Amino acid sequence: MFTADDEEDDGKKSLKIFHKALVGKIIGLKGRGHYTLGDMGTEEFPELLEVILK
Repeated sequence: MFTADDEEDDGKKSLKIFHKALVGKIIGLKGRGHYTLGDMGTEEFPELLEVILK
């Protein structure tokens, strides 16, 4: 599960709910906001690709 240090409060609450239900690894990224083009400023998400390819 990916999160960002500047995610909004609702996103942080959702992360806690999903993590409790699904467990798994939380990967925190700096300055990515909510994972949308507007917040990230790019369509690329190399961190996600790296996890998928592992």
